[in-house]
Amino acid sequence: MRKVNVSDVVRQRLDELADYMIDEFNLSEQAAMRRIERFHAFISALGNAADYPLCRFKRWRALGYRCVVFEKRWILAYEIFDGGVIVRDMSHVAVLAE
Repeated sequence: MRKVNVSDVVRQRLDELADYMIDEFNLSEQAAMRRIERFHAFISALGNAADYPLCRFKRWRALGYRCVVFEKRWILAYEIFDGGVIVRDMSHVAVLAE
């Protein structure tokens, strides 16, 4: 299993997402944290041998990032190295343009 590292950008966005779910959707802090924990579990699973294709989004493809979709709404961009995986960026699908 490869080591999975998460960039500060992704960590910050996950924190912002938790705050957004609490403030805008009136979720409890526990419910928001459970959702974020599912995100973290999904990210950790990128350490397995499954390799997704290069991103179809120009900005990420130019950087050589691969993309994977989480719960049909979130796209994670990551790079594979000899030592593991680095999750570089994430976005909601509605925000990305081809």
